[in-house]
Amino acid sequence: MTEPSTAALLQEAIALHRSGAVAEAIVSYQRVLRRDPGNADAHYQLAMACCEQDRIAEGIGSVERALALDPGQARAHRLLGMALIRLGRHADALASFERAIALAPESAAAHGGRADALSGLGRQAEAVESYDRALVLRPDSIEDWCNRGAALFELGRYEEAVANSDRIIALPLPSLPREQGVAQAHFNRANALARLGRHEEAVCSYDQALAIDPNSADALNNRANALGELGREPEALTSLDRALAADPQHRGALITRSAILGRLGRHQEALASCERVLSRTPDDLEACLARARALIGLERFDDAVATLDRAIALDPQSIESKWNKSLLCLGLGRLAEGWALYEHRWGGAKGLVPRRYGVPRWNGQRLDGTLLLWSEQGLGDEILHASMVPDLAGCARAIVLEVEPRLVALFARSFAGIDVVAQRSELYAGDIDAHEPLGGLGRYFRPSFEAFPRRPQGYLVADRARAKELRQRLASDRRAVIGLSWISRAPASGQSKSAKLGDLEPLLRLPGGRLVDLQYGDTLAERAAIKRDLDVEVARIADIDNMNDIDGLAALITACDLVVTVSNTTAHLAGALGKPTWVMVPHGHARMWYWHKDRAESPWYPDLRVRRQVQGQPWGDLAFAVSREVSTFLETIRAETE
Repeated sequence: MTEPSTAALLQEAIALHRSGAVAEAIVSYQRVLRRDPGNADAHYQLAMACCEQDRIAEGIGSVERALALDPGQARAHRLLGMALIRLGRHADALASFERAIALAPESAAAHGGRADALSGLGRQAEAVESYDRALVLRPDSIEDWCNRGAALFELGRYEEAVANSDRIIALPLPSLPREQGVAQAHFNRANALARLGRHEEAVCSYDQALAIDPNSADALNNRANALGELGREPEALTSLDRALAADPQHRGALITRSAILGRLGRHQEALASCERVLSRTPDDLEACLARARALIGLERFDDAVATLDRAIALDPQSIESKWNKSLLCLGLGRLAEGWALYEHRWGGAKGLVPRRYGVPRWNGQRLDGTLLLWSEQGLGDEILHASMVPDLAGCARAIVLEVEPRLVALFARSFAGIDVVAQRSELYAGDIDAHEPLGGLGRYFRPSFEAFPRRPQGYLVADRARAKELRQRLASDRRAVIGLSWISRAPASGQSKSAKLGDLEPLLRLPGGRLVDLQYGDTLAERAAIKRDLDVEVARIADIDNMNDIDGLAALITACDLVVTVSNTTAHLAGALGKPTWVMVPHGHARMWYWHKDRAESPWYPDLRVRRQVQGQPWGDLAFAVSREVSTFLETIRAETE
């Protein structure tokens, strides 16, 4: 019988390959090549089959032999590039795709592959341009559209990423590839929306992705994150349960679950969740950070420090690890160590960005020139850090203080001899010789508790005329004026730090007091409910905007006899004004560092008492304990005025 020709054998092998019998096709290609080792097409076909079977090294060897025989094959250069990408050799892949494009400039696949290689090299802007070229040539490529969206996401061009996903969703394609691509498009769209802070819309897009692929653990996990941002923790846990049912070892879902449980005060469960990750991958940095948060929630501070030390050892460049340890050390009173680590606060998850002035940071020495101080972080942090401004007396020939615009009038009145200016997005334009963020002063002036000044009164001064007029209005019947604030709007910890006005019932029922609302935001519904249910009025001063008129709020606080508040801006403002203040702080991770472990009085403020929740304690129980102290304080006031 006549042996079939080499060409016939090759066609049989290609037919097997196309039918899905890839392993048999590989054997047939090898048979062809034993007969004709110089057959470039057979080498190429064998390379393609090997890559489909994940035999990437064999595939690369075969395609390189094909190119040695015929270097003008654009398709072989393209295949080599695809194989090299799968090995993570993106620079070599880029060179292969560029050779393919030189030979076949209209190859959409080569332009798309080049974009993939550029993306792998972190050159996302160039990748987008290459995807654009590929999509001009092949506008219905879901893969290129999806990858383009991922590159836009990496560039932080989230609005464009959303629009990119919308284009995919609108593509009229056959059902199966369309379904797969549309699920990815909804997922990518949701991720971009979440980065834009549009969490409600993100949840809807995750739901649309899950309608197509209900067992996507990635989508379920990211959906839980969005729900957590919306304060919908129980729904987030349900989403995470579904993710872990689909993939019991899903790392992201376990870490997200730890964070959500921590927000709910379920710290032991949070610890167990991240330890499931660490049991498999002990060097997982994110899981170490989650473990530290859970340990802080359990108030196992020594274990938390050790865990953060482990995280720092895993990645000495980790800003997040050092920043978290700084806050923990400061809270534990290890101030010198904490302030040194506090210098790592820039660029981490909190998104702090330094103001980049073209002069040196201050070195703590006498400056024969102008020192610019600039505020950082939130309004409460600015007020806290400003407690160190008086320590700068004599440290510079002139001082300029940049602060949030709402603080200018109050700070200008309080700090004589200092030029207080509003902080804008643009840098201060005046002549300066050195600059320093306000929080950086701690390493010079607060290395230990012994270094804190013993102030007889606050360091901020309200508008006296305004405060006097408010006092006359509020204390006309000689009742003690009690200022109340019960909500924090802090993005990460506000929910844990916040009570309800009804939780303060023991304070609301104190005899002989007039209650004044110091809370920023709309409190009308809560105050109306208290009036209806308890027949107690909490007065709101209509001509003061507690959110935006900080100078007015300072005058209102000054007009009070005392303040009871949760841990928020009002606490700092009342403390800085020297007003007798009780601050109710939460148990766990939301207990801010500056309330310091085991200290009943604040070293930062002259007349501020720190009262802490114990684990599981309702706010109402803590308010009852505070009300007894306030009652004693009011009796003392009455005795002094009689």
